[in-house]
Amino acid sequence: MSTVIKKLLDAAHTFTAVDFAIFKICLLAIGVLLGAYFSQFFLEYIDFIWIIGILTWVFLVVRVARYFRR
Repeated sequence: MSTVIKKLLDAAHTFTAVDFAIFKICLLAIGVLLGAYFSQFFLEYIDFIWIIGILTWVFLVVRVARYFRR
């Protein structure tokens, strides 16, 4: 278990500024999705927010998997 955590931390150390920006966008999209069901304004754009959240999450998983294999 500790080797997996060490490899994931090593993968995170290789992130660029763009990777961290996409990570923050992903977290923002997930946060908006969690709160969207309590606000009428965000419910109008819920499909767009889901797309952003899923795309950024997939991008991050691919990047971490690529760095993890190194």
